Amino acid sequence: MARLMICLLLIAAAAVQGRHEKYEGHQLYYVAGSPADITALEASLDIISMTPSSRSDSGKLEALVRLAPEEKQQWLKYFDDNKMSYTKFADNLADILRQEDQDIMKSRARASRNGRDMSWDTYYRHAEINDYIDKIGEEYPELVTVINAGLSYEGRQIKYLRISTTRFENLRKPVIVIDAAVHAREWVTPPVALYIINQLVVDIVDRRLTEEIDWVIIPLVNPDGYEYSMDEDRMWRKTRSRAHANSNACPGVDGNRNFDHYWGTSPASANPCSIIYEGPSAFSEPEIRVVRDAVLRQLDRTALYISLHSFGNMFLYAWGHNGTLPSNGLFLHLVGVRMAMAIDELALDTAPPYVVGNAAAILYFTTGTSRDWTRAVGIPLTYTLELPGYEYGFLVPPTYVEQIVTETWAGIATGAHLVLELL
Repeated sequence: MARLMICLLLIAAAAVQGRHEKYEGHQLYYVAGSPADITALEASLDIISMTPSSRSDSGKLEALVRLAPEEKQQWLKYFDDNKMSYTKFADNLADILRQEDQDIMKSRARASRNGRDMSWDTYYRHAEINDYIDKIGEEYPELVTVINAGLSYEGRQIKYLRISTTRFENLRKPVIVIDAAVHAREWVTPPVALYIINQLVVDIVDRRLTEEIDWVIIPLVNPDGYEYSMDEDRMWRKTRSRAHANSNACPGVDGNRNFDHYWGTSPASANPCSIIYEGPSAFSEPEIRVVRDAVLRQLDRTALYISLHSFGNMFLYAWGHNGTLPSNGLFLHLVGVRMAMAIDELALDTAPPYVVGNAAAILYFTTGTSRDWTRAVGIPLTYTLELPGYEYGFLVPPTYVEQIVTETWAGIATGAHLVLELL
């Protein structure tokens, strides 16, 4: 059986090798500038990540951007003209993606030999993740309820788990909501969500967190984009919807710009061909409506919401649209710091310490985010959690997955204990 799996993986790897040709010669650059400078790039460039000014060598906000060969000189001139310093990070993105394919092929072969349902050293497809969710529900029916929440734009089932020793009937228990893979290419986020499920349900490493808190965990919000990033375009970030103007040429919506909080107020997000396109209306995406409905279903009891993203080692809180703080801004910061400290205690030496702060102050203005919408509708503690990327960004080799899921669980467990102690 193991040999058959290895053969199938080799065939699959050969079949998809050509999908990276579109990125042949694409280079990655770190570009430094003011928040306004970086915001101006958003509508036209693929901004892969941000480095806060407090952490960057230049002392300014830095964006990691992808430049195609045909546009490279134009943009380098633009950076020079606008006095934005830049440094080349990678010479050929296609080579990086091909190496990732090889790493994943090897990790899947290892996973097939270990015989476990879920391994923390590789990446899984949407169907495999759903099968695992169903299996958890079947094996732990007294604790887990699997919710078939709805279909994605292309008809894939979006599932999430409700974890509760009291079937969500004890209205005095706080609720924690966690989602992952809103952005398709951030493959390391579903393993974190699945590991949290494992710690709460299978291993039950901290019985108090399982017994005294109700959990809602959505491991894969954007299955269409996720599958497309695995089969066609590794850099794909958005959904795959075609319900907006110019969608044939520019399909998809940025799910983390589609929430109804200052939606429609950012010109950079109005262009369907932009990587941060907000959609034709707030909550236009069926995938984002799944998150909305899951949150609103338990809103009165929900104390903590975390959206898992990659990458950057950051806990970001509201308000992203104007840089002001919510009424409980100090509380948000202190809880975020405690979670960050718990992660940093287990982090690799090569990982920078987590940064905690207001999203607009640390990075730049954003609208329509889940973090701000969940705070606006009444959840006291809401964060965007940017996971580690090391020197790989969101192309994290599978050998780092176990490290990331383990340290992130420590942070989330700390946040859960603070919910019990302080709220």
